[in-house]
Amino acid sequence: MTCFLSHRGESDDAPENTLAAFRLAMQRDSDGIELDIRLTSDECVVCVHDETLKRVAGIPLPIGESTLADLRKHHPLPLLAEALDLLKPGKHMQIELKGNDKNLLPALKTVLEQWKGNKAQLALSSFEKETIQSAGVFFPELPRLLLTDLKTEFGSFPSAAQVSESMKSLNCTGVSFKADRSASREFVNQLHANGLRVVCWGVSSDELGIAMAELGVDAMTSNHAVALRRIWREKQS
Repeated sequence: MTCFLSHRGESDDAPENTLAAFRLAMQRDSDGIELDIRLTSDECVVCVHDETLKRVAGIPLPIGESTLADLRKHHPLPLLAEALDLLKPGKHMQIELKGNDKNLLPALKTVLEQWKGNKAQLALSSFEKETIQSAGVFFPELPRLLLTDLKTEFGSFPSAAQVSESMKSLNCTGVSFKADRSASREFVNQLHANGLRVVCWGVSSDELGIAMAELGVDAMTSNHAVALRRIWREKQS
């Protein structure tokens, strides 16, 4: 059954990567939350997508060169620990590792060790091959997904065997690929047969999201995941 994860929280209706967006996802009974993390200059693990606050707050303040206190003067930047505390039992959280800060993984490990929740609810993802490979050293027990646009990565839409070999070389347990109608149910089934978790991102329309769900992907991220899940369930009934 496909899980519909609220991308940066229910970000169509609340500011992305904020506690408001994460709370809304849980209030709406979303299957889970996808969020992004970076490290501040004082080594706080915070939820934010970009390298600066320019897009979300209009201030070009660099995340990695600023303290949490300074950043919070301009934007309600949540700690990952605060987001984890909102995660209800049985719900999923996909944590995207942003940037190349070598201190992010050790800091994340500390946060997760202090969290009292069920680690089985968590998964890690990254567009950075080196980062997701290193995550396997720090978090061998967690699912680890490479985020990728398969056509860009391989030059054309690849076979499941090509993807599986690539994920194996990175010690990944799954792949999160940009939603693409070139994918087929057979492609997804073969990835599953090779022991990989299959997730989609970049669901640019509800129609594309439904098409991906029909292929049997394990999960997808959407800015309005709960509404998209309702459409999917109505289609199946």
